[in-house]
Amino acid sequence: MIWALLAMIGVPIWLVLGALGGSIMSRRRFKTQPDVFVLSIREHGHDGWPRRVSYGRYVHNVLLVNAGLALVRTAVHVVERVEPLELDGPVRKLDDPRAWTVTLDNGGHYDIAVSSADATRIG
Repeated sequence: MIWALLAMIGVPIWLVLGALGGSIMSRRRFKTQPDVFVLSIREHGHDGWPRRVSYGRYVHNVLLVNAGLALVRTAVHVVERVEPLELDGPVRKLDDPRAWTVTLDNGGHYDIAVSSADATRIG
């Protein structure tokens, strides 16, 4: 009887630990790929920057943004225009941040902020 109880409790614990370990490995593998940088992104006109940072990659005129625990939520933004933006306050987890307003080809607008070391990666 005790073995059955331990098996019922132990299996879910191992499944949770396995999923957590897999998500950590996924994040680590993604962040070490070339041209990936830390960014903070918000819809244009909103106050304050989000608490969590995302990871992005700018390829030609496409901005790929990965977010979430395992960085599996991917947003693809086709960029039409990039304009400098004056920062209105601090941005968490970014050293000496620089900001831009990104106009998408579908008419949407986002504000993005990156550290000054990654500023050259934004088109």
